[in-house]
Formats: sequence, structure tokens, C-alpha cells
Amino acid sequence: EGGEPPLDSESVVLITGGARGIAGRVTTGLAQRFGCHFEVVGRSPLPGAQEDEGFGSATNLVDLRRLLIETRPGDSPFEINAAARGILGAREIRATLEAVRGAGGSVRYQSVDVRSRRVFGRYIDQIYSERGRLDGVIHAAGVIEDKLLAHKTQESFDRVFDTKVLGAHTIAQHVRDDLRFLVFFSSISGAFGNRGQADYAAANDHLDQLAHSLAKT
Repeated sequence: EGGEPPLDSESVVLITGGARGIAGRVTTGLAQRFGCHFEVVGRSPLPGAQEDEGFGSATNLVDLRRLLIETRPGDSPFEINAAARGILGAREIRATLEAVRGAGGSVRYQSVDVRSRRVFGRYIDQIYSERGRLDGVIHAAGVIEDKLLAHKTQESFDRVFDTKVLGAHTIAQHVRDDLRFLVFFSSISGAFGNRGQADYAAANDHLDQLAHSLAKT
């Protein structure tokens, strides 16, 4: 506050966590304020420009489930629920990308697994190669798979922990010294814990410690 704005219209910002939820809102807000370029990475593939005909009348999860049950009578409840959430997610991605462009910014959305240090690191290097700069990074990617530790598999623990931790370390290793800011989206669970979130709490505590460490260098 009171200092020089961290971004301008020429800036390039990398945001993990996709174009949905809090990551999508942050991207839209920054676009409205600065109108710069955004590199957005998420787990979901980039949806098509248009939604399948017939789903437009269903505006919420309940209506989508009902419509999908009618049109896909052979699908299981799990498949119906996944399809409905996928449609809503695709709508949110489209809305965020349209909002960024409508605010005067530009955006490229890419499906990237931030747990892969090789793939994600190569993507960061590609941004520098193509854009010549990277001004800010916001690491908002996260996965929640709440279960008591006794019922959690190693694979589930790794998905939750690695999404935050490996993604953060890859960013720290690949960004250059002229980066204006680096933000990790942590959680209060990293300080106080939460029932069923041993993996999520551990990951966020690690992000806190890494942020403190980086701030001292």
C-alpha cells in the first residue's frame, strides 16, 4: 500500500489452480486492475468453446444431475455426479477466460500437472522463452481428499501433499531473481490442523515454512 503497483499492462503472471474457484477470482480481479497477460495452469483440460446442446437450461448441480440421468440412463450415480461437476467446472473456466479478455487482459490456459517437476518446470521455462519475462506467480493449486488417516491411502496422501509442495518447489527453482512477487495460497489448517486433513495440513505447513525461507533469501 502506497508503493509502486506490482504490475502494469505489460506484466506476465503465472497462476496455478486453474480458472476456477479462488484462483479464477484472483485472475479476474488482477485483469480488471492491470489488464496484463496471464498464464493459467490447472488440472482440467481446456473446455470447448461451446457447451453440448441441451444442457443450457440446467443452471445448477441438481438440475444437471436430473438432466443427465434422463439422457444417460446407463450411467452410475458416480458417473452422473462427475459429469455434472465437469460441466459446471467447464462453465466456470469459460467465464473466467471471457472475463479476463473482457477486462482488457490476455490469457493462456494450459492443463499442467504441477506435481510433475519436469513438466511444470519446463512450462515455466517456456513462459520465459516466449514472453521474455515473468513478473509474478500465485500458487493456488490444491487438492482436498478428506479422510481419517487410518482410511487414507498413500496415493491419496501424495496427491494432496505433492500438488502444493512439489508445485511450490518447482516454482522456487525455476523463477528468476527479477520476479516481483511470489504468493503461496496456504490454509489455516497448516497452523491448527483439521479433522481428516493430515495431508492437507502438512502440505500447507510446508508452504508456510518455504515462504518464510524464501523471504529471507
